[in-house]
Amino acid sequence: MENGYSLLDSTMYALIVRLGSHKRQIAAGLERLGLRLGQEVYLAQLWRRDGLCQGELAERTKVTAANITQVLRGLEKQGLVVRRRDDADARVQRVWLTDAGRALERPVTEVWHDAETAWLASLTPTQRKAVARLL
Repeated sequence: MENGYSLLDSTMYALIVRLGSHKRQIAAGLERLGLRLGQEVYLAQLWRRDGLCQGELAERTKVTAANITQVLRGLEKQGLVVRRRDDADARVQRVWLTDAGRALERPVTEVWHDAETAWLASLTPTQRKAVARLL
C-alpha cells in the first residue's frame, strides 16, 4: 500500500500469530470432548442463561439467524441442546441444554482456562495490564 502498511508488520497479524498456537490448543481440547471450535461459545451462553430464544442466542454470539439455526441443528444432533416452542408465544423457539450439554461446562471451561493461562504466562506483567486495559 502507498502508506507503507504491511500485513506482516501489522498489529493484527502479530496478535493472530501469537494467539494461533493457543487457538489450536483450544481446538484440540474441544475435539477430545467431541466439540468443534466455536460450538463452545453457544453452549457458554446457555450455561450463563439457559432457555434463550434463538434470536437472543444469535444476538449474543453475533451471528445471523440462518447461522444459529445451522449451529443449533448440529448441537441438537450431538444431544447437547433441545429446541422447544415457547409456552407463551408459539412463534418463539427456546434453546435448552440437555444434561450432556450441562456436563460439558467444567471440562470446556478448563480447556479455555488452560489456554488463557498459557498465553498470559508468555506476557510480561506490563503487557498483561495493557491487554486488560484494551479489552
